[in-house]
Amino acid sequence: MRSLREVMRGNLLVFTLGDVMRQLSMFITFPFFSLYVLALGGSNVDIGIVNALRPLASLFIYPVAGYLSDRHSRVRIITTTGYFTSFIWLFFALARDWRMLAIGNLLLGLMTFYFPAANALMADSLPPDRRGVGYSLWIAVPSAVGIMTPYIGGYLTTYMGVIPAMRILYGLTLLMGLAIATMNLKLLKEPPLEEGRGRGSLLKVLSSSYRDVFKVIVSLPRSLKAFALLLALSFFFNNMTVSYWVVHAVDQIGLTKLQWGTVLLIAAVVNVTLLLPGGFVVDRVGAKRVLTFALGLSAVPLLLFPLSRGFWDVTLLFAVMTFTNSFLISGAPAYMAQAVPPERRGRVMATLGQGMLLVNTRGGGSGGPGMGAILAIPSIIGSVLGGFFYDYNPALPWMLFGASMAVSSVICGVFVTTPDETHR
Repeated sequence: MRSLREVMRGNLLVFTLGDVMRQLSMFITFPFFSLYVLALGGSNVDIGIVNALRPLASLFIYPVAGYLSDRHSRVRIITTTGYFTSFIWLFFALARDWRMLAIGNLLLGLMTFYFPAANALMADSLPPDRRGVGYSLWIAVPSAVGIMTPYIGGYLTTYMGVIPAMRILYGLTLLMGLAIATMNLKLLKEPPLEEGRGRGSLLKVLSSSYRDVFKVIVSLPRSLKAFALLLALSFFFNNMTVSYWVVHAVDQIGLTKLQWGTVLLIAAVVNVTLLLPGGFVVDRVGAKRVLTFALGLSAVPLLLFPLSRGFWDVTLLFAVMTFTNSFLISGAPAYMAQAVPPERRGRVMATLGQGMLLVNTRGGGSGGPGMGAILAIPSIIGSVLGGFFYDYNPALPWMLFGASMAVSSVICGVFVTTPDETHR
């Protein structure tokens, strides 16, 4: 318990409190966003287009964001972006048509300066031998608070209707965003800036930013290039399927929105129970071994999901997926933090994200700390193709995703190596 208290302090504590507040607002909307698009007149294909706009904008912003996060105050970047992003949620709260949701998603993509700075600051704040536990705590504590959020979302959308419920929740998200930005401004700490770190004209920043993306890719060691391939596959297939879990569950399997929320509630309980033990396993066994095992096992429930015939089938498969996610969620960012030198974390994480391998069943689309400039490309393609593939054959996206996870397990076992411990 003492070792946990030593990890859960400072910046990690502040970031964790922020995610607790998001669990009670923004995260409630994620599993039901696709139904919101449909309720506002969109189609299955439109869902994919809406979700493709955020990574499309991020593709152009991330290189600049990563460059700035290595040269300017990360706390200032995090705080400023937080205030601006809060008001974008008005587009979601006041939307009268699905196209307004598309505009909101595009603007959210333009506000991704937050994530490279936050990722780098988080990696710098965790003890090297406690990163698995640290990342697990970062996810586990908010998840514990948010256990009931999927059920709450299912209840509200069932008894209030999708549109009124989502409007209220997005209004709450705006208020929480302002509170989180203020908390970050007051409480986040960062190491002193290196001399000359913040210098440079705007033109130089822009040219250097995009040039750095290509330099980062070329300079990656073979192991990190293999890991980048795993991330690209994960983002491609997650974005192909993420918007259609709830659509498939309601339209094909016959679950109600409240039953879907209940499935996610049960999965959340499993997630919270296993996240911290998963982090300890990563620190003791090693990220590579854990990731290889979890990637392979996750293929099974993905391949079986299209064959589900009811509530209990789906619940069992989600329990297995949550079990594997508990290892992927802590193992992938721990590997990334160990494999990338501190002085390059902002730029590398702007290119490849924080390191996010998981099966996303709750929605939320593209973006977040896992996103990076290069990962925006498979995210865009996956989001756009998802609607067409789903309309062609509702089982196809999950069959392809399951096959890709099996392939990813082999890639991880063969090509991903233990990072040099000097990169701490």
